[in-house]
Amino acid sequence: MRQFFAICYRNLKIYLKDKTSIVFSFLSMLIIIGLMVFFLGDSTVNSIMDVVKMVPGRGNADDLQNVKSLVFLWTSAGILAINAATITLAFYSNMIKDRNANILNSILVMPINRSGIVAGYIVSAWIASVLMNVVTLFIIELVGLTKGLSFFSLMVNLKLIVLIMVNSLVYASVMYFFASIIKTTSAWSGFGTIVGTLVGFLGGIYFPVGELSDLIAKIVKVFPFIYGTSMFRNIMLSDVSDSLFSGDLAVVRESFDLRMGNVIEVFEKSLSIWQEMVILVAVALLFALLSLLYVRFAKKSDR
Repeated sequence: MRQFFAICYRNLKIYLKDKTSIVFSFLSMLIIIGLMVFFLGDSTVNSIMDVVKMVPGRGNADDLQNVKSLVFLWTSAGILAINAATITLAFYSNMIKDRNANILNSILVMPINRSGIVAGYIVSAWIASVLMNVVTLFIIELVGLTKGLSFFSLMVNLKLIVLIMVNSLVYASVMYFFASIIKTTSAWSGFGTIVGTLVGFLGGIYFPVGELSDLIAKIVKVFPFIYGTSMFRNIMLSDVSDSLFSGDLAVVRESFDLRMGNVIEVFEKSLSIWQEMVILVAVALLFALLSLLYVRFAKKSDR
């Protein structure tokens, strides 16, 4: 157990001291913010307002404010969801460096079983992701104040932290598996470029799921990103959606949630947050098991 905590402490210390890794952890977030501020944000607001104005007497200043708040929170929920992927991706770059410097082989001969080593890396990546995402959540709420929003209630914040913990566990597990089979820093950098490029799309952030073709939507649902995004949106958009979709607009809320990816349908059935959490936990356990099997049975020359 002492060796397990030593691995966790070492990995976290290296990551937190590496300012470059921390910056790259938030690279996708910065790209998404830039796209929403300069390109996609206004078009999304205008599209939703066009729907609101179809109802007689709606489309006033209060509705516009609610729509702007909704789009901000919709984007922020996506950022929280995909941050876990980019943070753990940056975190495991140090594992690749350890392998190339033969430090990883030294860790593998420590008096600790392989499951303890796998757990040490996954748990340390999970802790880093949770910490960074809690900071991101705080920043989102501060920015929200400048946009006329209030801080989330204590209960909502607790729910979001639980979602952050679950979502972070998924990518701590998934990224460890890929870090186990990718050998060089150049290959890991290339993998990171692919993930960074696709994560916003697969998370349903650049374009709502409802605007995609049936085939592309089905492909998106194969990956875990969209389920994490949906969970965060379900919680974060609840109050502002209640305010916006009041009165006659209530009849379009269900179709709106499906179109925007706030609710995900699988086999023509809407998933609850609990069902989405089960999917994510199952993915985390699957990749943790695959990682353990790989570390146990891969040849030493392959590490």
